[in-house]
Amino acid sequence: MYRIIKKLIRTYYKIFYKISIVNKEKLENASGVVLSGNHTSNHDPVLIYTLFDKATRFIAKEELFKIPILKNLLEKLEVIPVKRGSFDRACIAAAVNGLKSGQNIGIFPEGTRSKSKDLKLGEGHSGVSLISSRAGANVLTFAIIPKKHFRLFSEIKIVIGDEINVTSLREEGYKHDQITSEIMKSIENIIKKEI
Repeated sequence: MYRIIKKLIRTYYKIFYKISIVNKEKLENASGVVLSGNHTSNHDPVLIYTLFDKATRFIAKEELFKIPILKNLLEKLEVIPVKRGSFDRACIAAAVNGLKSGQNIGIFPEGTRSKSKDLKLGEGHSGVSLISSRAGANVLTFAIIPKKHFRLFSEIKIVIGDEINVTSLREEGYKHDQITSEIMKSIENIIKKEI
């Protein structure tokens, strides 16, 4: 049932938007990584989930699970709820366990959508670094670059970047805020090269 829904949504995006994906194979071949990128729209996790064959479980604010119809869909897609503004141990544990079992986990380091028209990134939070460190997982960065902010028939480019070895950075003495900075720089560099 959900495979059919995934195909229908994928078809919708391909018909009504001009989608291009750069370095698609980097995600398709990844296993047990934290997928981390910019967050400009509610479309973002849907695009990643439907346009790639490799499944990614995203972390999303728990408020979305209070919407009855959406709650059922989110649970079927194994989305991990997070209590924003707190140290959510259950969310962290679920993400770490998923990574250790080979699942890819999607986290937007800004924590919320950026409303910047020029794709300027907001402040990065340390959740990506913390979770990847605990799981011994690499971070695979990406950028979603829409033109005309997801208007019908506009162009959307998805660019998958390179993996960041968080374990190595920790061994070199990097703290979580420094690793977060490296992750944000990687995302920013992808955007700068494409716009």
